[in-house]
Amino acid sequence: MLTTRPAVTSSFSLFRSVRFAVALALVGSCLVTGASIPVLAQTDESNEIDYPLALINSASVQRLRDNAGFMFQTAQQEKKVEALDPWMESMLKDLKGIDRDRPFGMMLYLAPGLIGAPIGISYIPVTNLDDALTTLAYGSGTIAPVDGKSGRHEISYGERFKIRTRHRGNYLFLVGPDGAEDALDRNFPDPAKLSARLSSQYDIAISLLIKSVPPGMKLLFVEFLKNQTQAELQQKDGEPESAYRLRRANGESWLELVEKVVNQGEELTIGGRMDPEQRRAYIDFEIAGTSDSKLAKFFQDMAGKRTYFGNLLQNPATLTMSISWLLDAKQKGLFTQFFEVAKKEISERADKDGVAGVTPVIDPIFKALLASAEAGHIDGFVQLTGDEPGKFALIGGTKLIASRNLPTQIAELLQFVKDNPNGNEHIPKLELATDAIDSHPVHRIQLNPPDKPGQKMFGETSHLYLYVTPQAVWFAFGGDAALTTMKDAIAQAALPQDPMQNRNRVPFQFVTHAKNWLTVASEDSPRQVTFNETALASFESENDAMRLDVRPTDTGVRLRVEFQEGFIALMGRGLSKGIDEGAFNGPPRGQPRPGRRGNQNRPGASNVPRTSE
Repeated sequence: MLTTRPAVTSSFSLFRSVRFAVALALVGSCLVTGASIPVLAQTDESNEIDYPLALINSASVQRLRDNAGFMFQTAQQEKKVEALDPWMESMLKDLKGIDRDRPFGMMLYLAPGLIGAPIGISYIPVTNLDDALTTLAYGSGTIAPVDGKSGRHEISYGERFKIRTRHRGNYLFLVGPDGAEDALDRNFPDPAKLSARLSSQYDIAISLLIKSVPPGMKLLFVEFLKNQTQAELQQKDGEPESAYRLRRANGESWLELVEKVVNQGEELTIGGRMDPEQRRAYIDFEIAGTSDSKLAKFFQDMAGKRTYFGNLLQNPATLTMSISWLLDAKQKGLFTQFFEVAKKEISERADKDGVAGVTPVIDPIFKALLASAEAGHIDGFVQLTGDEPGKFALIGGTKLIASRNLPTQIAELLQFVKDNPNGNEHIPKLELATDAIDSHPVHRIQLNPPDKPGQKMFGETSHLYLYVTPQAVWFAFGGDAALTTMKDAIAQAALPQDPMQNRNRVPFQFVTHAKNWLTVASEDSPRQVTFNETALASFESENDAMRLDVRPTDTGVRLRVEFQEGFIALMGRGLSKGIDEGAFNGPPRGQPRPGRRGNQNRPGASNVPRTSE
């Protein structure tokens, strides 16, 4: 079933395959696991600031409200824009006493003792304490000051739920039922200063402060991970030696990277923002290390060389994925080892099957692969073109170290394979030199898509084309349009590249245009038809791009997903439809909320005695 959703989902699947995505998850696990390490609460008299391990921050209520208005306006839902302020007034009590222009969020601290989840301390900017407490009580909570503790209050909702608050400066700190009596006995940092960078860059962000993880916890985590990894990297039954060595070397490289992130990383951030001026939305995943650390150098060294396929990356294709990655010494060794073992295994397998003469045929090919591995530059791209059923084409290529004889060597290998099909039903369909580009032959083999979505995109009769030059190996898949598309791409790649584009050397990028997917979207269900109609109303050819870039920063790496205006409109229409259908409403009046018991409507006192610090 092919829809625009797989297009979006695939981009995030690609993200998960990028090397440092695992580092994101593992460092997060380190912080969560760290919740079992005891931390002594700081007293009010302590001058030492008690920094949290994680921070969940929103820039301000007003910015969220403005972004919601922009989203609904983009979706042409003006009535929802007009209803935003009345909704805040009725449902959120107009946030009376709460500052709408300063950051708010939650700080996560390790729980005291060896057991327990992190304790969340919310921070809310206030302009008037009495009004803010009354807003938080929401008409059903009872507000009472805490005896003997300045600026402290408790808000009780019924008999089983209670939050504690502490007023300091212009902020109100809150802890829920999971917080102990002394949960607020810390010398909290100023939330506005702590979140200044996040608030300036993102509307909403989560920051994991790796530098705040206790050193002992880091050591335990790394040792635990090493033990687990070693167990997973043992050779499996029936696993080829080449695959085992590649998997083991890759696993060890991963382990080394994660260890650098844990020991040299300072902060891991996930943040999102809307930019009404540029009519874009962004989601960032960023790892920041200490200055001049090996972690920072690792990421900075992975970029710096232009891609051979640079002229093709700006084409308005349905999907484009490009990688131009510089390998470090260990990664070079990893690929070199893999090719050496793979060559040996192919020769041994051919001898076992009684196929003679394979070694002289594959030797030149593996020499080219080994030379490219030693050069240390992975350079390739894949592009899906087309916007009409049956006329899509998938093309791609990879750059190798230049070898004048490579086209002839590949042709000889294909001829050898055709002469020795060894029972493969597709090999007899292989046709050599069916066409030519710049005097080099084009080979093809018929490979019809077995599934309906594939046939709808590429046509019922499709071919896989292979074309080799002394510099690169190209492929194309699809119907009649595939060969023409590949020829055009080869000619475009050979043109001089824009010097300005040469400066923009992105190690990894992925771009997709959502509208093109809609031409082959499934309509198997009414729900799918409704989604397609909503997407068609949201996307235009100039606003339907989603782009993912991975770039090194001064101290680490950042993965950014950029959404053009059409995606914002799609989200706005989806939320608007959900509001109209009551998806965000609570249970009907008179019915208890799930999981809630007892009388939740006890009256609360709005005018309460208070003291402030």
